[in-house]
Amino acid sequence: NKIAVVTGAANGQGASEAKLLASEGATVIVADIRKELGLSVVSEIDQLGGYAEYAKLDVRDEENWQKLVSNIINKHKRIDILINNAAIRPEKPFLETTDADWHQVLDVDLNAAFYGCRAVLPGMVSNRWGRIINLTGMNAIHGYSGRAPVSVAKHGIWGLTKALAKEFGPSGITVNAISPGPI
Repeated sequence: NKIAVVTGAANGQGASEAKLLASEGATVIVADIRKELGLSVVSEIDQLGGYAEYAKLDVRDEENWQKLVSNIINKHKRIDILINNAAIRPEKPFLETTDADWHQVLDVDLNAAFYGCRAVLPGMVSNRWGRIINLTGMNAIHGYSGRAPVSVAKHGIWGLTKALAKEFGPSGITVNAISPGPI
């Protein structure tokens, strides 16, 4: 009976996370910029007996986050779970990486998690309960040739997770990072 938001849930790992939460009884908000794929995941969840809604979300835009959270709270009264899954993993040699390349990865892979956490935490603090799961990855641990911006962003997710866990744990909110390898 929880309300869960999963970013990047229109396919792959995010879609699997959304389906799992729905199978456990959560109302899942499939938050993604790709509407057709997102609606397909919602349909799959519905066919499996769960409940999901699609919400268009550009994770790079803090105003989008605020609007999404406001709409969910107006309808469902709370957000219990946030999974920051949205990410991009471009591959390009470091010396060919442009400022635009760098900022795009940091916006999607790191800043989006910051915006999402900042948007949902006031309600979680008020409810004295919440779960935030940030997806990081092997890029943060090992670093990879051609993926410097991804390694930096994913390592930043670790730092954000640790800081928020310590700050909000006393309020009944857990913040964890999952660092999967290839899926």
